[in-house]
Amino acid sequence: MSLVPLFISAKTIKTYGIIEGNVDDKLINSTIVMVQDMQLQQLLGTDLYKEISTQIDGATLTGLNTTLLDDYISPFMLNAVISEGIITFNYRIANKAVITANSDNQQPVNSQDLELIRAKWQSQADFYAKRLSKYLVQESTAYPLYLLNNDISDIQSKSAKYKSGFYLGKTRRGSQPHNRINYPYCLDNDNDCNC
Repeated sequence: MSLVPLFISAKTIKTYGIIEGNVDDKLINSTIVMVQDMQLQQLLGTDLYKEISTQIDGATLTGLNTTLLDDYISPFMLNAVISEGIITFNYRIANKAVITANSDNQQPVNSQDLELIRAKWQSQADFYAKRLSKYLVQESTAYPLYLLNNDISDIQSKSAKYKSGFYLGKTRRGSQPHNRINYPYCLDNDNDCNC
């Protein structure tokens, strides 16, 4: 039994993710705990998170929570753990330095490529986080603890949000006279804008 019940196992991540079998389970498990605590708990809210955690620990998962775990939480966790673990799995803290492993047949990627790979997996984790949030909103009557957080120390559940901007078009305002009155400081030409 672990100190914190894991919502996904290192074996599952190795089987369905891109992590090779020789990666130490200790590194994967510590990343799982961090993702559960920092990301998953924010998606579920503290009360629902604790309920599922207790049921995993006691091997008493209800049917609803099994569906939630298998169909929604696990895909999120798989992608989020890989995204968060990219740095952890590539570098180690040794006695005298931070090191990266290298072998004769392999070369570590540079920091730009590492960030590109991490961003790809984080984007996938964001997709599954949105899917998880939408499911919980849709099934909120089946999961009453999702929105219930009575203790002030509880983390309120937050739905996953898009992390990109909105394109509002090229013009700053319309050419209608009422727009010129309502927005006098924003002129048609970017060079003439006083705002």
